[in-house]
Amino acid sequence: MLLSGFASPRRLVLLAAVSFVIAVLFLGTTSYSKYLPKYDLPSFPYGHKGEEKSSLEEDQLGSGAAETPVEVGLDMSAAKSGTSVVKTPTVSTPSSSASSTSSTTTAPKFEIKTGDGYGFRVYDGVTTTTDGTSSTAVDQPSTTAIETGLPTLESNGSVVDTVDTSQHDHGHGFAQYMTYDETQTNIRSLIKSWLPLPVEGHEPPYETYRDKDYDPNLWEGFQWDNDYYFKNGIKKLTTEQPHVQPVPYLPYPAYNTPEWKAEWLGEHVPCEGARGRLLNDSLEDIATAWSLIPHGYPAATLGDARAVNADASHCFDRYNRFGPYGYGQGERGDIEGWQRPVVKPDWSSVRWDQLQEQCLELNRERFAPNARQPTLLRPDAIFSVEAKRGQPSKRETPAYHPRTAVLVRTWQGYEYTENDLQTIRAMMTELSLISGGEYQVFLLVAVGDHGVNVTSNSQVYADILSESVPREFRSIAVLWDEELLQSLYPDVGDWSVKWHQYMPVQWFSETHQEFDFIWNLEPDTRFTGNYYQFLESLSAFAKEMPRKYLWERNQRYYIPSAGSFSDYVLDSVEAVETGMREGVITPVWGPQPYNPTEQPPLGQTPPTSEKDDQFAWGEGDEADLITLSPIFDPKHTEWEDKDMVWNYVPGIHPNISDTDDDPADPTFHYPEYANIPRRATFSPLLRFSRLQLHAMHVENTAGRALASGMFPASIALQHGLKAVYAPHPVWADRKWLAWYADAIFNANENKTAQWGQQNDSVYNTDRSHNFGGLSYSSNSGFPTVLYRRWLGFAAYEDEPVSPIDGLGGKGYEDRGFIVDLGNGGPESIGGKGRMCLPGMLLHPVLKVKEADEPGERPFMDPGG
Repeated sequence: MLLSGFASPRRLVLLAAVSFVIAVLFLGTTSYSKYLPKYDLPSFPYGHKGEEKSSLEEDQLGSGAAETPVEVGLDMSAAKSGTSVVKTPTVSTPSSSASSTSSTTTAPKFEIKTGDGYGFRVYDGVTTTTDGTSSTAVDQPSTTAIETGLPTLESNGSVVDTVDTSQHDHGHGFAQYMTYDETQTNIRSLIKSWLPLPVEGHEPPYETYRDKDYDPNLWEGFQWDNDYYFKNGIKKLTTEQPHVQPVPYLPYPAYNTPEWKAEWLGEHVPCEGARGRLLNDSLEDIATAWSLIPHGYPAATLGDARAVNADASHCFDRYNRFGPYGYGQGERGDIEGWQRPVVKPDWSSVRWDQLQEQCLELNRERFAPNARQPTLLRPDAIFSVEAKRGQPSKRETPAYHPRTAVLVRTWQGYEYTENDLQTIRAMMTELSLISGGEYQVFLLVAVGDHGVNVTSNSQVYADILSESVPREFRSIAVLWDEELLQSLYPDVGDWSVKWHQYMPVQWFSETHQEFDFIWNLEPDTRFTGNYYQFLESLSAFAKEMPRKYLWERNQRYYIPSAGSFSDYVLDSVEAVETGMREGVITPVWGPQPYNPTEQPPLGQTPPTSEKDDQFAWGEGDEADLITLSPIFDPKHTEWEDKDMVWNYVPGIHPNISDTDDDPADPTFHYPEYANIPRRATFSPLLRFSRLQLHAMHVENTAGRALASGMFPASIALQHGLKAVYAPHPVWADRKWLAWYADAIFNANENKTAQWGQQNDSVYNTDRSHNFGGLSYSSNSGFPTVLYRRWLGFAAYEDEPVSPIDGLGGKGYEDRGFIVDLGNGGPESIGGKGRMCLPGMLLHPVLKVKEADEPGERPFMDPGG
């Protein structure tokens, strides 16, 4: 009725024009202009103002020499002279930016090249293409659109993008290129055009989708992206830039400078490392990095390192990454590009608990009084913590530094490989010891033997600890079992780790109140860069996010080939407001309890109305929950766990089987539960605040619970806590078509701002196969393949296999192989030395040890 007076076309045109002018004026004078520059961070190339190239882009262009290292942060003056130390920019809040960056690089100017085909965009000569690679402008491939504008197939069966968008203006997303109906038509055309290779027993079955309008297997028809391997190797790096060499990598704040002291109390005191020397006097304990990325290395398909201000300008080979932590310790002879540590610790005798506790004691004045106490590895299971409502985390400066625990979740019977040991050593050194106690690393070990009551029997505890954990790490291990959880939360009625995997994390937090935050980390997760730089980047990114439309923005993947991150934010905000005008979206604003009487929220009450807020509330507040995958509302999806809810109505819950074959209750559906506010996320790596975990503890104490994939985000929603999805980079083993990636991962059934939340959701049971080739997923083989080859092992893939199945090992690195890749004849690959990877979060990584593999490697050795 409001618009009934504008029914004529002429009046509608007039209304649109007036609305546009108002929108432009609004954009320039209100919160958007204030909000968007928050993403114009140092070294972030997608902002609006800067004109310099990022270090990544300079490396890709091959221009100039490597940057001259600037020593800020740790004082390494006592270390060996003549060794450069690279400092990468450390993410910081505005109050600390002056002290935490060693580079003055600003965001580069960029322009969009029109007329070059779909999706090619140039950043000062660096071209990012829709096939996910980076190249210089002279290397830019051309595209020729066929008349239909549809993607076609190459002779080898791979899908090729030929959508012509040369006549369209630049903008974020792909709606300006294709309508929803056109996109679906293109997808159906691809399905009918693609003839998959025969794979016996493939899941989901290929034949199921031949006559459907979607196919979760379709990405398997995209071209394999072998540039991870072919355009890699330290010999390639030194050939392209002969001056480059690995240097110590120390991405830490400028400790003890006047700027740092203006923000933080106390003084940073260097701590002792595993070799018995202070870490500011022992380069042998410090990982080293190459200050460039291999030219032509694939770009991320989802997310972007620079969006979260993670390092995007260094790469690591296996010796320089893990050499300080025992890798190569027993080898003989010189290793190209690596200096072997002289001191070789007896790792089994290292007392990591003492090193971490001594470091905390030396730095005690930096932390709050309750955070200075020695950590109890066997805390009392009985505890009492007063519930406190959340308060804004803005603080006066200087302030005490928060402390964070990192829990590596292992279990009784877990087989620790050498790479597991090296990874955990790296975490403790980089997160805890070099930072002066800001972090502390633990193993949180699940005991599967039922009935032993491990936490109440000292002898049983000691026996299982000795049997289940390597000697080196027993001093940092905390054991728990299901009986403990049952004693803590008897009213839930189920305590299996499958459905309630965060109960032990809640117990740890309630009994270790010295930690402000806790990272939950699975043992099959790997990060190829520095853990401190990555986790601090994510934390700082989440801290700067305002709460307005935050839950709505959390739903959407950032597709970097679709546009800049600033465009992504603005486009998402505009979509939300369009949905509000259409009456299909009511943004989350404040707590959303299921029953306010039974569930009094622990979070903040909004200081103003959503309408009056200028993207101010929450900006600068620490996040209560950080996820590395979008946070979505599962109610209208076909995700199989969306109805797994316990006791929001007392006594109404699923009946869980005790058998491993079918532990779920597929028939459970309680109609009233459809009204429960909930969210879900598929993120194995999460950061919790103490308040977030306490809210989860309160809910479980009352008997209320949801499936693990829903529980943290749903409790944050119900209690009004701040939850943030951090769009870190996720790579793919195929060259995804950019528009197709957006259509799949942000599917919305043509409903405004409903990314991933409808019947076409990528989280649906059958459609989740689309995650199969990603570097960060729950069911992908790509992380293991990439990581094994990086470690110098052969890697054998799940079917359908690539033409380089079995690739890897020293023969490939040193001499190379001859292989037929279907390009017209045999060709030589490899022989460029060890792989060098940027900081990549990989999950799951399995079989990280060299083992006998069936079959023969399908390559010919040119040297043989």
